[in-house]
Amino acid sequence: MVLEFLNDLKSKVSKKDFNIIFAMTREDIRFNRKSFNKKTTPEEFIEIFKRCCVALSRCS
Repeated sequence: MVLEFLNDLKSKVSKKDFNIIFAMTREDIRFNRKSFNKKTTPEEFIEIFKRCCVALSRCS
């Protein structure tokens, strides 16, 4: 599920943007894990990734 989502998105955005979005997502998950001891489900990962994608598109 996650791999399919990532492969689909990879084909729609540039490699640079994909790497930026992935880094944003990773940092968000790390922050929540360290600060709140929160685990991330695959569905939550996809939602976080989508939010980061929207945030990046608004900043560009």
